[in-house]
Amino acid sequence: MITDIMPPPIEPITLEAAKLFLRLDDDAEDTLITDLIQSAREQVETLCRKTLIERPQRVSFASPFNRILYLNIAPIKSVTAMTLHLENGGEEAVSLDGLKINFRATPASIQKDTLGLWSWHHRPEIKAITVDVVAGYGESIDDIPMPLRQAMLLLIGQGYEHRAGIDMPGIPMMVDALVMPYRSLKL
Repeated sequence: MITDIMPPPIEPITLEAAKLFLRLDDDAEDTLITDLIQSAREQVETLCRKTLIERPQRVSFASPFNRILYLNIAPIKSVTAMTLHLENGGEEAVSLDGLKINFRATPASIQKDTLGLWSWHHRPEIKAITVDVVAGYGESIDDIPMPLRQAMLLLIGQGYEHRAGIDMPGIPMMVDALVMPYRSLKL
């Protein structure tokens, strides 16, 4: 499971750009449009397993664990911490020294530098592992690929058109086509 440690500092689409796309001049529905922007970002991030705006996130793994941990999110800039969560509620920090972190692969992976099992592999009291990462294309809107921003605009338009919630259609085919080249497989 992937969760935000901090929300993104900005959204990939500005309120002004969304209103221009929707051809709106007044400010009456700014709150709705802001919510649609956030919803569209979350949908695109879920569809392609990518983080659009750079921010700290946490990837959680439940027991049992594999020899290699696959971080099913991209693009990852850095791994900042790794923590073991014990059944008694305690936590143990894992040193990042001695770990081989492969950022080039998709998805990125973490394993020990040396062959063999992780030292905590056979500890039954460990119920989960969390890995804190910094992920995202960049800190500005221009760092995000244009097709992903276009997919967001289409989702914003669809959400605005069907804001009453009646007969809400599925994801438009054009959104699928725009997102497809950026999708990552989950392992």
